[in-house]
Amino acid sequence: MSSRRQVVLEREGTSLEEDIDAPKEKVSSTEATAFAASDKEDITKPFGIITLLKDIIVGIILGVILISTSIYLDYHDVIHSRGAHNVRNATLQLLDNSETIANLEESFELKFMKMNEYESNRKEIDSVAEKLAFRNEDLEKRTAEAEGKHKEAESIRPEHESLMLMANTQFELDKYCGECMWVGKTTCNQRVQFLERTYNMGTVDAKIDAMKLPTCTMQ
Repeated sequence: MSSRRQVVLEREGTSLEEDIDAPKEKVSSTEATAFAASDKEDITKPFGIITLLKDIIVGIILGVILISTSIYLDYHDVIHSRGAHNVRNATLQLLDNSETIANLEESFELKFMKMNEYESNRKEIDSVAEKLAFRNEDLEKRTAEAEGKHKEAESIRPEHESLMLMANTQFELDKYCGECMWVGKTTCNQRVQFLERTYNMGTVDAKIDAMKLPTCTMQ
């Protein structure tokens, strides 16, 4: 550096080192202004907005986790935080409010109940399931019995038809008139039903008894 430059600096009261560092300070200040401007411009861009929203969401999640952890530790007497204690008490008081519970049940389609009430309902449901299983088993058993009896009836049907044909031929049951009048206003069918109900007679025997009167026999 020339002696003239050094003389000028001495007159201005500036040392050589300060004169050398001055341009660096100006450059640093300019770079900081440009960096701040670029950050401001990035926020206005889609990528910058997404980054900002991401930071906000992460902050909210961390805040919720911190508050939840504080409440949990305060509940178990690990720490004693007045704020966490107040939040926990306020939450419990809010949940004890019947109107709040009704709104939650209506909004989320849930049913809140006490533990003993839940256990009682659960036992009742389990007992109903057991009874239903027993009823289903009994129904299956009775259905199997009915199917067996139906098969048995089908097996003896030809024999029954043969006996009925023989009875019709021997006792002339084919001439039985059920709609005819037996005595007075009593039909022959009503007389047969009376004999079956009162004397526990079979249908064939009751018809034969009713046909003792000529009015129940078609001429």
